[in-house]
Formats: sequence, C-alpha cells, structure tokens
Amino acid sequence: MAEEIKKAKTGLIMITYAILLLAGLLNLNGLLSFLGKVISLISPFLYGIAIAYVLNLLMRLFERLFSFMGNSRNLLIRRLKRPLSILCVFLTLVVIVVAWMVLAIPQLSSSVSNIATNMPEYVADVERFLNKTIEDLGLKGGFWQKVSLNWNEMVSKAGQAISSTFPRIFAFTKNFAGFIINMATGILISIYMLAAKEKLLFILRKLMYAWLPKRFCNRLMDICAVANRTFRGYFSGMIMNALIVGVMAFTGMIILGIPNAFLLSMILAVTGLIPIIGPLLGSILSFIIVLLVVPEKALLYAILLLVIQQMDSILIYPRVVGRSIGLGGIWILFSLILGGSLFGIVGTIAGIPAFAVVWTVMRKLTNNRLRKKEIVIEP
Repeated sequence: MAEEIKKAKTGLIMITYAILLLAGLLNLNGLLSFLGKVISLISPFLYGIAIAYVLNLLMRLFERLFSFMGNSRNLLIRRLKRPLSILCVFLTLVVIVVAWMVLAIPQLSSSVSNIATNMPEYVADVERFLNKTIEDLGLKGGFWQKVSLNWNEMVSKAGQAISSTFPRIFAFTKNFAGFIINMATGILISIYMLAAKEKLLFILRKLMYAWLPKRFCNRLMDICAVANRTFRGYFSGMIMNALIVGVMAFTGMIILGIPNAFLLSMILAVTGLIPIIGPLLGSILSFIIVLLVVPEKALLYAILLLVIQQMDSILIYPRVVGRSIGLGGIWILFSLILGGSLFGIVGTIAGIPAFAVVWTVMRKLTNNRLRKKEIVIEP
C-alpha cells in the first residue's frame, strides 16, 4: 500500500511538472516579462549578494589579521572583530578611489589636454602621410578631391544624429541613475550580509533541509561548495594577477622614463580583470595614449607590453588563476563567448568560473556513472 501511494505521489508530481512546463512554454513572453519584473524588484538584493561575496574575499584577510581579537577573554573585543574588519574593507576601497582621483585623473586630464593641443599637428602629419602615399601610388589625378569629405554635409548629419540620440541619452541616464540607486542599496545590504553571514547561511540551510528532500539538499550543498571554492579562487586569482601586471607595468615605465606611469598601469590592471580580451584592450588603449603623448617612447612601450604579456600568459596567469579553473583553453574561450553573449560584461567576467563549476560537477557525475557501470575509458 505504501509503495502504491509513493508511486501515485511521484506520478502526480510528474504530471504537475509537465502541466507547468507546458503552460510556461505556451506563455513564454508573459513568463519572461514576469521574471524580468521579479529580477528588477530584487535587483538591489542581487547587487548586495554580489558585492558581499566579492568584499568577503578582502574581509577574510582582515579577519585573519585580527584573529587575536577572537581569542580575547573580553566579550566586547571579540564582538568588535567583525565590525572592525568590515570598516577596514570599506576604508581600503575609499583609499583606492581617492588614490585614483588624486593620481590617475590629473594624469588623464593632462594627457587629454596634451592630445587636444597637438591634434592639429597630428592631423597635418596624417594628411602629409596620405598625400605622400597617394603620390607614391600614382593616384594624383583628382583622386584626393574625389575622396575628400564634404564637411558641411557631415556637420548636418552629425546634428541629425545627435538630435535622434537624445531619447536614448535620456533613457541611458535614467537607467544609470537606477543602477546607482541599486548599487547604493546593494552596498548597504552587503554590509548587513557581511556582518551576519554565518547566521544567514544557517537560516538558509535550515529552510532548505526543512522543505526539500535531504538527498537533493546534500547534492546541492556539494555543488555550492564546489562553486564557492571555484569562484573564490578565480576572483582572488584575477585580482592578484591584475595587481601583479599593474606593478610590473608601473615599474617598467618608471625605469624607461615613460610618463603617466600610474594612469597606464591602472588601465592595464583594470582591463586585466576582463578575461582574454581585457589585456588586449588595455594594451591597445594605453599604447595609443603613449603614441600620442610621447611618440618617441612608443616602441619602448610596445616592447614592455610584449614582455609583460608574455610573462603573464606563461608564468603568472597559469599559476595564479589557472589552477582555480581547471579548464582547457578551448573551454575558457567557449565560456567567455557564451557568458558574454547571454549576460554582457557580467557574463564575460563570471562566465568562466560558472562554466568551471558545471564542468567539475558533470565530470564527477560522469565518473560516478562509469564507475557504477564498471566501464573504464582509456585516454
């Protein structure tokens, strides 16, 4: 009797699942719209979770630094360990932002001003180069006049383009303001999450084991452990790798006498947080700045970039980041393209560790199934 009741429950669950799946497929647009509204409502909490997870990497360092407070006999000192660690995390962020504003922004302003001042000379050099190239190719017969630009028409079209983009600019401004509000709310939420992370995880585990099958919860906990280990190692490695590249670039530019060393090293470090394409974009952008500001140093800077990128790809990245991923080059590229296509810049950054988690779980499940079937696959 009990077996029949169990089968009936299983069948009822499967029928209910099939009905819900069919209803969702038949009303896919409405379902996506509903999910979009739900995500929009809870987006501050999603921001808070993401911010808290990243900041927790830094907070763990301060908690280790203040570990002696946890062993104190004074209750007040023990309770001050977590708030002091959180305070140090945000003070570190403030110092980084202030350093950027004090050191990098003046250099950026100086570079832009220098480029703007010398722009007529750059344009004249380009025009002389084009004229010489046309003469060398024997294309003087009215060719330059044919390909010359109609500036009045360009100005008119530019005005029309600017007018048509005003609604988009307004929409972007509105979305950006919403993003700032969500980020500010997310920071406040992240402070509470960091302060009570053990309590929140305990409540989450209680709810999960109370309402879901124990076997499913155990598997989910294993997956969460793999995900936490992978994401923590990946983000820690990426940040460390970016810092190493920035310090190497800064030191090299100081030795070679290349100006704006702090600004250029910051560009390389920040863009280095974007997998694969980030270092290339940072190198191109910083090289253009050097080429326009101090063209006589451009070749030296290009050689410096080549040396840093080779050292990073051969020595630093595999040891600092590669071990936390456990993926081959083709799968890293696949996860980068897939994540970027689906979720934009967030997918580009988080796509690789997310795919690494899926890869690890699938590999474990596959090996378990092969072991149960007593099948051995030779490489």
